Amino acid sequence: MNDDKKIPFDKCATGTKRQELAERFTQYLNTRDTENHAFPVNLNGAWGTGKTFFVDNWKLLIEEQNHIGIKIDAWESDYLDDPLTIIIAEVIDQLEGRTDDAQFHKQEKRVANALVQLKSALPAIAKSLIGIFLGKDTADGIGSIVEAITKSGVEFEKYEPDLNLGDLGLEATRAHIRHKQFIKDFKDEVGKLVDIAQPEERDKKVFVFIDELDRCRPTYAIEMLETVKHLFDIPNFVFVFSTDTKQLQHSIKAVYGQDFDSHEYLSRFFEQRLTLPEPDFFEFLSSEKAFERIDFRSSLSFPTINGPEAMREAVALVSEMNQAHISLRRLKQICTQIEVLLMSNDLKNNFYSVFSLIGLVIGKNLYVDKHDIELNTAIGRARLAYQAPSQYNKIDQKDLVVIRSSQSGSNGIKLSSLISEYERDINNLSAGKPAPSRKATSYTYSNNISYLNTLHLDPNSKIHDLSKIVNQQKIKALSTNQIFELIESINIQIDA
Repeated sequence: MNDDKKIPFDKCATGTKRQELAERFTQYLNTRDTENHAFPVNLNGAWGTGKTFFVDNWKLLIEEQNHIGIKIDAWESDYLDDPLTIIIAEVIDQLEGRTDDAQFHKQEKRVANALVQLKSALPAIAKSLIGIFLGKDTADGIGSIVEAITKSGVEFEKYEPDLNLGDLGLEATRAHIRHKQFIKDFKDEVGKLVDIAQPEERDKKVFVFIDELDRCRPTYAIEMLETVKHLFDIPNFVFVFSTDTKQLQHSIKAVYGQDFDSHEYLSRFFEQRLTLPEPDFFEFLSSEKAFERIDFRSSLSFPTINGPEAMREAVALVSEMNQAHISLRRLKQICTQIEVLLMSNDLKNNFYSVFSLIGLVIGKNLYVDKHDIELNTAIGRARLAYQAPSQYNKIDQKDLVVIRSSQSGSNGIKLSSLISEYERDINNLSAGKPAPSRKATSYTYSNNISYLNTLHLDPNSKIHDLSKIVNQQKIKALSTNQIFELIESINIQIDA
């Protein structure tokens, strides 16, 4: 079934939370009545919630339970403009590996034949009608015939005087009946194909995951929904449309107008909506593998960053302070800036406060206006990202409280105050003054940040060597202003 033996949600950044959610969703969908009809649902999640990762692993999970799992990336195929063929091609392709039975390949041809009949039925009927009633005016008459069949209130006088409307209506009725039969035949043949692919599991469902629909062209997204609703209403099929539903609603309005009720429109297609919660900042950065390409072995950051995980934790903390203003999309873009800075020679060869670096990048993107040309003004606004909120600061922030030491009885300190301490230490080093030694060995958190119990920073590392190295002028410590100037010089542009 899975030749590579992948384990569902293996090494997931959320631990077991996403797996437990997938299991609950599966349990719920297994209780739905699909004996006579398909059951379409919407898996709704904003950008950055990890929908594709979740769907890929949910598919593995349901296959472990002997269901059939089929994954379709709608965005990869929207240029083909044929959702019906795409869906059935993926169904056949992903079922084929389950059996080498010649019966399956025979049934595959029957499905293909039913598909051809279904797709060719209406064009063939239209051509027949045109030949009977319009003669040589074929090209010009196609639109008129379709309009006459499908709309009311048409001015029939525009047709040739000898047009027999009774024959036209009769042929249209026959076409409708034939088309309904073609649809039924198609559904029956697809159902038989599934039975052949999994003959011992008659009570199991077919989960079809359609991902990235919200990224498709609006017209194609609508066609995909309509195709599943009308042509794949097949017993024991469960369709899971993975979308940023808000974005999909915008796409639908782009077709039908801004006043169109796209939310109500989508309710026609989905029996239920399942919501994928947003991950916290650390989970998101872990799932994105942020900073994996950075070599921290020679890092001169203060405190010391020993690897990608510690960097993700530090970024997550400052992001948490600015939670009301930073989206996951923006955070990913900000991390790209930080990665480029970490690879610069200025940071590789000099000491710097890592929290100041992170905070200044975040603050520059969130709070520095393009009109803040004056350097001191820009730096001051950027520092708002990691300074304690005050009555003069109208930015909605929360100041995290950390425990300075893992030892019992240690006092808490606000993260903004801790960052200020590091800034003072760096500034003292820049001025040739010794940096103080710290007794803390780790930091823990007292305000219930779910993704962090201990920050993997070593506040004592290199502390005793800093003054000596700086005084010997072998290396320098970058001040807050110098870090900000470096950020300005990199000048990486990101979208809002």
